[in-house]
Amino acid sequence: MTPKTKIFLVTKDKKTIQHVEAVAHNGSPIEVDRVLPDISWMDQYLGDSDITAGIVDIDPNPTEVLAELEAMTSANPNLCTIVVSENITQDLILAAMQAGARHFLQKGTVHAELSGVMGRLLTHSCAKRKTGSIITVFSASGGCGATTVALNVANELRLKAAKPVLVIDLDRCYGAASAFLDIKSDYGIDDVLSYDGKIDKHLIQSSSCSYKDDFHVLLSAAGTAKKSTRDIDPECLKDVLQACRQGYAHTVIDAPRMDEQTVKVLTELSDFTIVVFQLTLKDLKFARSIITMFKDLGLSEDKIIPLANRFKKRGALIDIDDSKRALGAGNVRSIRSDWRSAMNCLNNGKTLADAAPRSPMRKDFQKLIDEMQT
Repeated sequence: MTPKTKIFLVTKDKKTIQHVEAVAHNGSPIEVDRVLPDISWMDQYLGDSDITAGIVDIDPNPTEVLAELEAMTSANPNLCTIVVSENITQDLILAAMQAGARHFLQKGTVHAELSGVMGRLLTHSCAKRKTGSIITVFSASGGCGATTVALNVANELRLKAAKPVLVIDLDRCYGAASAFLDIKSDYGIDDVLSYDGKIDKHLIQSSSCSYKDDFHVLLSAAGTAKKSTRDIDPECLKDVLQACRQGYAHTVIDAPRMDEQTVKVLTELSDFTIVVFQLTLKDLKFARSIITMFKDLGLSEDKIIPLANRFKKRGALIDIDDSKRALGAGNVRSIRSDWRSAMNCLNNGKTLADAAPRSPMRKDFQKLIDEMQT
């Protein structure tokens, strides 16, 4: 379940778009971030994005497009592009290489060859992003344990990577992360979202509070000294998430009760989305609705992790196989029911690694992290 590398696609050709997106949805290491109608859009796109890999259609004017591509490559040395065209000649291949392209594909071979070519290029080039990952945790119902999941996922990622992590609490009603870890702050995510200046990793770091030296938390308004009723600006949220990628190895977002625009941004920019539910009819109904919405938004199934929380191996009226059928998903993961360990965490304001390091519940989180990174 290794996260895919996002790329751009420059073309107006509908067939090319369909072929590339078909490859992206069929086990390829790539995911199309944006389709640009022509190469003149690339300059602004590269300036606003950290994505440096893409596919450029040079038809119907190869000479003009390659000249612009050469200028783009000179200004962006890390740019990794594959050129595609209906025609393939030695002169065109040479011109593309001189313009800085890494590979040339005839459009008729895109479906068969693109995945392998892009995989090799991303492995042997610097185009694969060196920035951190983003994981968003959604909940099927209140009280299903999504905050517990978010905090322990973040902590296990921190321990495994030995790199700093950030948790963002978007729960404006209860501020569950603050209560769980017993931490308070004068600043939080709402201060960052309403900031008038540049949003960068330094702003994120200075606005967050420390649970540990390498475990920071951006609290919601409910967990700070301030309250906010302002809607979340989608563009500001994008800037925040990009800054988080630059400042932390992993960012985990606890996102209950989100509006549609916020959900859309979070799903677009997350490497994984975890949908937490309990094995009840109500939770399965809402979890199915959430997963269906994600798919309608274009999210690939390998980025969606349905997670059955408080799973009981014995005596459960609904089992994991039932949930797989109900959700139409074969990749349902589970965290077993372990009330003693969970309450020990809550009572002491600690994650499982600190409060119950040998518990079965923690082993399930470690297994989940291993599966996400393979």
